[in-house]
Amino acid sequence: MQWSDAARTPRDVAAAVESSGEVRLERRGEVPFVIIREDRAQEAQEAMETAARVLRNMVSHDRTDVLEAMLTEALPWSRFLPDKDRKEFAREFAWTIEACSDLKFWAPLGRMLHEWQQTAAIHADPDLAQELSRALNIDLGPVLMPSQEDLGAEEE
Repeated sequence: MQWSDAARTPRDVAAAVESSGEVRLERRGEVPFVIIREDRAQEAQEAMETAARVLRNMVSHDRTDVLEAMLTEALPWSRFLPDKDRKEFAREFAWTIEACSDLKFWAPLGRMLHEWQQTAAIHADPDLAQELSRALNIDLGPVLMPSQEDLGAEEE
């Protein structure tokens, strides 16, 4: 539905949410909104909390190997990670999904996945991986503290 429908015909929007469980409101030049029934959002949250506990238990019961295999199957790019990094990725995935579930905020999981995917991309190119892992024999000078402006630009 269109964003303007929410103002013009809110009963139609409410009826659509009631019948389908959620409605996507398109906005010109902006990220769409999704209106969802609270019970449906709660069910999704409970499912994620359960999945997070299962993943945490796999790691705490020393079954990281199973989680690692599942992640490798689900995320083929992770095959480019060295073995020790794949194990660390599985542990970090379980920890991050549990923390995100507890906070009910999922952006850190997306960032973590993106960062590991970029690491895998580096390992996929042996020349680049070698270049980035070689020791530097020169002093590049002092490292300056980033300004508040730089920090804000990095978060966007």
